[in-house]
Amino acid sequence: MNGVQDVIEKDMILLGQDLATKDDVLRLLVETAEKNGLITEQTPFLEAALQREAQVPTAIGYRIAIPHGKSEVVKRPFVGMLQATSDFLWTEGHEEEVKLIFLIGVPQENEHNIHLKFISKLSKKLLDDEFRDELVDCTDVERAYELLHSIGNPA
Repeated sequence: MNGVQDVIEKDMILLGQDLATKDDVLRLLVETAEKNGLITEQTPFLEAALQREAQVPTAIGYRIAIPHGKSEVVKRPFVGMLQATSDFLWTEGHEEEVKLIFLIGVPQENEHNIHLKFISKLSKKLLDDEFRDELVDCTDVERAYELLHSIGNPA
């Protein structure tokens, strides 16, 4: 595990998804993580992410949410991204609407705290309007992957 870029999975970048609820988005990302061998089982990881959401919603403004879960079913740290076709309300009772969702999966034993490093770097990078707009409008998985991969590199 060399750095933040190592956790970004091209197969976990889902663009143009016509979904409009947190549960649907999380289910699809978790299902995709299992298909790609990043987790051994969907339910415990989905529950971990939803429990984390129940504590503090992970919508951070700028049309972005960064849900994350820590579970023994996570084989290694990973980041998935889902781009919804339109903005939707992330958490009932909060007005944050989102379009880009970054799911971070972390093994129970996570000595590197890679997710915190990624959240920090991603949050800083997403303050850049140009970077954010490019991800919001991106239609090419390869380009989205390059953009996300650039997060870990020194600017």
